[in-house]
Amino acid sequence: MFRSRLAIPALLLSFCLSWAIPPIASAVLGDSLDVVGGDGQLAPTFENQGVKLTEIFREGVQLLADGKCKRAEKKFEAVLEKVPRNSDTNYLRGVALQCQHKYKKALRYFKHAKRDDANYYIAYEKLGVSYLAIGGMDEAKGELRELTRIADACGDRCPMKLLKAKRKLAEAIARFEGVEVVPAKAEKPRRRFDPIRTSAPGVPADETAHPTHPQP
Repeated sequence: MFRSRLAIPALLLSFCLSWAIPPIASAVLGDSLDVVGGDGQLAPTFENQGVKLTEIFREGVQLLADGKCKRAEKKFEAVLEKVPRNSDTNYLRGVALQCQHKYKKALRYFKHAKRDDANYYIAYEKLGVSYLAIGGMDEAKGELRELTRIADACGDRCPMKLLKAKRKLAEAIARFEGVEVVPAKAEKPRRRFDPIRTSAPGVPADETAHPTHPQP
């Protein structure tokens, strides 16, 4: 088994996204790597693909953090050719496409990230932002409704990443509609969850390692 963990400071990615994304969207894209795998910890496990595929993935992450979005996308494309149902890689390819203003194409990969992990909340947020960028207000609001429905179900025990994604998408929609956004206080869920993802690509995350729907 080969495992890799790579901590990615959110500020590095904000550099490339701050100039590559229009102002309305850039406000919610500066943390695009911040919660991949949980609070910036990338822990993909390519058990059946060997060291090479993991190296390609890590190279893509570093290129994206350095603002080299087109080259990063190619790296993630190469990984997805081998493990097409990996939510982290689909998500990151979507981010790389957003960074190139290819919002319509990015939709596909955020949808795939959601498909492979319904609890990948930041994918809902970034999908909503991509919809906004191409004029899909109704679709963006649909993503917000999904996040709201999930948040209503978990109440005051929701994971931080869910609350953050919901808030940031709501703020993006409000800004797009010309509504003044008042900075929100940091969400404080009652429980703290282990944010590190440990599942292998193509395999649903173990609920004990990546819990997002806590039991009563």
